[in-house]
Parts: sequence; structure tokens; C-alpha cells
Amino acid sequence: MEKWNADIVSLLYKPLSGSLPIRLLRLHPGKPGEGLKAELVPTSIEEVEGRYEATSYTWGSPVDPQSMTCDGLKVIIQKNAFHMLNDLRRTDMARTVWIDAICIDQSNIKERAAQVAIMHHIYRRAERVVIWLGRPDEYSALSMAYAAGLDVTKLLGESRDIGDSAIKDWDIYDRKSYFFEPEEEGDPDQHRTLGIALVKFINRPWFNRVWVQQEAALCRETCAICGDQEVGWDNIFALAWMLLPRSIGLYPDYIADDLNRTLNNISAAENIQRRRRRLFGDVYQTRGELIFQPLISRLVNSSRFGATDPRDKLYSLRYFAEDADAWFDIDYGVPWQVLYADVARRFLERGVLGFLKNAGRVRQKPDGGAPPPLLPSWVPDFRDGSWGSDVITEHPRWMPGGPKTDTAYDVPGRAAGSVHSLPRRHRRRPDLPKEIKDFKGPRKALLQSYASFKAIMADEIVYLGGVLDDPFDIEATLRILRDDLDYVGKLDSQAYLNAEGLSAAYKLTLILSSNRDQGLADSKYADDNWDDWIRWAQDSAQGRETMPAWQYSMEASGALQSFRFAVTRHGYFCLVPRPTQTGDAVCILVGYATGVALRRWQPPGLAQAGSGVSREGLKSSGAATTAEYFELIGDAYIHGMMANEARCIIDEFRCRHNPTQSQLQAMSRASDSGRGEAWRTVGLPGGYAAVLETLGDHLVNMV
Repeated sequence: MEKWNADIVSLLYKPLSGSLPIRLLRLHPGKPGEGLKAELVPTSIEEVEGRYEATSYTWGSPVDPQSMTCDGLKVIIQKNAFHMLNDLRRTDMARTVWIDAICIDQSNIKERAAQVAIMHHIYRRAERVVIWLGRPDEYSALSMAYAAGLDVTKLLGESRDIGDSAIKDWDIYDRKSYFFEPEEEGDPDQHRTLGIALVKFINRPWFNRVWVQQEAALCRETCAICGDQEVGWDNIFALAWMLLPRSIGLYPDYIADDLNRTLNNISAAENIQRRRRRLFGDVYQTRGELIFQPLISRLVNSSRFGATDPRDKLYSLRYFAEDADAWFDIDYGVPWQVLYADVARRFLERGVLGFLKNAGRVRQKPDGGAPPPLLPSWVPDFRDGSWGSDVITEHPRWMPGGPKTDTAYDVPGRAAGSVHSLPRRHRRRPDLPKEIKDFKGPRKALLQSYASFKAIMADEIVYLGGVLDDPFDIEATLRILRDDLDYVGKLDSQAYLNAEGLSAAYKLTLILSSNRDQGLADSKYADDNWDDWIRWAQDSAQGRETMPAWQYSMEASGALQSFRFAVTRHGYFCLVPRPTQTGDAVCILVGYATGVALRRWQPPGLAQAGSGVSREGLKSSGAATTAEYFELIGDAYIHGMMANEARCIIDEFRCRHNPTQSQLQAMSRASDSGRGEAWRTVGLPGGYAAVLETLGDHLVNMV
């Protein structure tokens, strides 16, 4: 697209200069069917503040571009931009708008970077932001009319307490208005038709784009148009709120749309509304201000949304992340692979490990159907426009690797690891795209690097439970549960490390020890809820309207679907990513909020010794010339180890990684087979004596 207008760029665009310079598009009046005519007006934001409209839309496919006349020149633009300008054009007077595809010289990467850096000014200081939701269809007319008729005041009031620490979100969701409430349906046929239309409407591409999180949030006067219908932003949010289920996935069977996509788009509207409420409302007593969060927290949301340019997953957060300047500069000359690797390196060296939520082979998006050959496994892939299926949602009280760092300013210099170039003989030789071949600079070497992470626990997986191909296959579900419980029942000890019975520990592992309200669950919770869940699952007459509490927790954890049960050599019960194999490892990294699953990696050209993890590999010193490398698979949950137990035991018993015989004997004497006084000192059961050999500070090298 950047080359469409290469022959007229020098005539159309003159260099921008001065403070906050922009161009505006003065759209000439015209009748439907007439060609679009406009002129570009160089100016500054200070000069035109409050006298233009900023547009928010999706670029869409570059296929079938259209043309318009601008400053007497024929300009090629995307089809979406063309249709939007046709909808915005008035018949009797000119209209002044800002549209990124035309007002920015897209072929000039320096100008693009400079304009992106002031994007928040462009939207916040506009007279109005106009959201173009796309061309009208049979669903949009019904949906826009429905949105226009909603009781906005009531619905905004219902959502106002979301995020208030004094009120449980589940309590709000339980009493919220909901479109698919059975007793509210009225005429079933009309309600069904409208319900299908609303879900189709909320699944329009606009809701899933990362840039709209900023564009729709910053201007008080924000409206949405679709065809000749127009409603205010609050009406759009109210529609999304009405579609937000009270419970996980509670939609009628006739809704055939992808549920994850629908919930993702509803979440996008919620995020925008939350920012608008903080900027323009008085709910948080911060009228006129934004409550900023660190970049790592913002990435949790932005990584779910789409972007035409992968770099915009980061650049779009420049204004909303309080510490963005510490992690990256806006530069469209840097390939996205290098940008992602460089940001990850900086995170690691500051002890901020939240980026690993988007890293690992289960999260990295394949290119052309093949495994990603360029990104090291420890580098996040923010391109994935989805969230949740391969991620363990951390509990606020979890800290298996000790306290975590979230911002660049929390603990300056507290590194969680470091990055090093792979020895030349260990490097991969992938085919590089032209963009990377042409890129010059030392950061390019990050694509042939390994990251040494500080770790405090590692153990080999010796048993893996099954996973479902069909989440509704009850027979397969029950078979997997029976097989797992049979295996657990044959273990030597019937008490888990933390003194729970093995059966209860297994059941709690499946739900991450979290109940429906995201409180921590215990053995009594398992005893009280397991049998009810099994009976509900076996009863084909029961539906989601009678769904028991345990099913909520199972769906939230992803157990038996995205994650599978695992047992390690020393007896840890875990949930690990679906692709995990026996012989892989679970590990606890210093400062990370969950465990991780790892797989041994053999450098190209070396003899393949299988994919398993050897005892020596788990106990490597981390030196690049002698230690083995690992690939990160993804997040893992390790039952009984999520509350900093590893560090407490290491400090009390002076656990050493790869201990000598004398060190092992010293740990055993202090433990006294789990009966020693030291266990009462750390407040842990003596069952943890079985895992002393898996603990100790060491480095894990990930490629």
C-alpha cells in the first residue's frame, strides 16, 4: 500500500514542520455516485484544535483499492477508506477530517513514526471522533436501531463498579442486564433474529483492532456510524454490555459465531469504556486524567487485538503506558521480529517477566503453516489476535518465583536474566525475509540468541494425562479423569507434598486451586463440588443454565483442553500446555507469576538425543559452552508451589542446584525425613522433603 502513490508522493506531501504538525483532509461536497474530491491542508494541532473530526476505522484488505482526487491528483486508497469518505461526505458543504491513510505520508517511515508519537493529541483535541463501523448490511440496521433505543444511563450504571476492589466482579455480572435472558425474550422469533444480528454486529472487524483502543477513548464527543445510522459511543458500549454473558459462554445454541471472538470484542468495548470513564467521568475522582499502567499490564489487553502492522501492537500503547519510553522508540525501520526480541531483552534485564505470557511455542503464531523459524521461544509474539486459550490466568496471590516486577521503575537493575549470542556452531540457518536481511544494526543478532533465566526449581515430567479433541465429548472426559485418578491412586504415597490427599490434590490441580469467584480453593471445596459436577456432566438433560461451580473453574483453567494434567519425577502435580510430552520439564523462574514448561533443544548439526530432558540437562550450570538449551513451551501450574514455597525451602535448607553428596546429606539431616524442626520454622508440611533435590538457584538457557 505504501507504494500505491509512489509517482505523486513528492507532489502530494510536503515535509511537516513546527510543533505538533499535521495535515487535515478537506472533503469537498458531492452527490452520491460522484467522484471523491478533497484537498490536504498542512497545519498544526494548536491551530485547528476543536475544528476537525478524527476518524476511526479499519484499513481492511488492500485488495481492490479505489481512487479519489486530492489536490488535483489521482490518489489510490484502501477500499474501506474510500467507502468511509463517501459516507462522511456532505452534499452541501465541505467537511474537515483527519484520516491516517491520507493525512500521513505512509511511504515515509520517519513521518509515520513522528505522527504516531502525537496520535493521542490528534484524537483528544478533535471536535469529534467518528467511528466508521463498516458498510451496512442486514444485521447492522437492526443493531444500530437497538443500540439507539437502549437505556444508556441504566446500563452504564451497572458496569460502573467493574474493577472496584471492594466489589466482586462476579456479583456485578450475576445481576447485570443480559440480552439472552430467557424471561426477557418476548416474541421468540424476533428475539432470535435480533440476537443473531447483535452478535454479528459486535463481531465486526473494528472492535478487534488495537488502535481503536486509543482512538475511541480520548475524545468526549465520539459517535459511531454505519450507513446512514448514527449513535453515540455510550450506546455502542451499552449494546456490548447487553451481550456480555453472566457466566462463561452462556449463549443460545443458535448463535454460531466464534465465542472467543465475540467475548474478545466485548472486552475491547469494555476497555475503551473504562478509559473514557476515567477520563471524562467522576467515578474515580480523576476527571480529565488517565490512570496509567505499566506497559507489561497494557500488553495483556493489546495483544488480543489485531493490527495491520505487527509493530503497532507496541506503538499503539505509547500514550497509555506510563513507562513506554523505557522499552522502545517508535521506529518503522525496525523489523517487528527484532522489535519484539529487543523489548523482551529489556524486560528480562529489568526483571519484568510478564512478557512470557505471549512467548513460548504454544503462543507464537506460525508463518505459512510452519513453526516460527525466526523468533526464539523466549520472545513474545504479540501478533496473535486472541487471548486465553493457551494462557494460565494468574491468581493475585501467586508468586512461585517470588515477588514480581511490573514497571521499569520498580527495582532498577534487578535482572531476572540476560541475553547472549548463540555460538556460531549452534545457530539456526532460516530463510530470512528481505526486511530482516536489509536491516542493519546489532539488535538483529537477537534473533540468533539465547536467554539465561534465573530459576529455582526444575523437574522432569513422567506422566501426562489425556486431552479432549471435542470439549463436549462426555465419555472421553470421564475416561481421562478415570485414567488420571487410576495413575494417582497407584503412587507410593497417598499424601501430596502439602499434606492434601492425592485425589483432592489432583482435582484442585485441574482448577488451579481457584473457585468460581477466583478465591483460593481447598480440599473441602473439592469434596463439596466434584461429585455434583460429575453428575451434571453425565446427565444429558442438564444444560448450562444449571452449570455447577466446578464447571466454571474447569472452563477458566482450560484443563483437558488447552492444558493437560502432568506428574513429575519427584511427585509434583501440574497443568501443562497441550503439546507437552513426557520427558519435558516444569520449571519455576525467579519473578514470574506461573511455572513454565520447557523442552530440551539440540543445536543444528549435533546428534539428536531425543526430545526428552535428561537429568544432567535439568541440572546444567547455564554456561553457554557446556549447558544444554531449552525451548519454552508455555505456562504451567505447579500445585503446592505457587506461593513462594520454593524460595522458603531453598533458604531454610540451603538447597543447592545439582548438589554434591555432602550437600544432599546436610539437607537430609535438616529435613529428618520431613520431621525436622526446620519444617515448622518455614510453616510447611514435611512432605516437601521429597522435592529438595529439585530446588536451588541456577540458570536455564532458552533458545
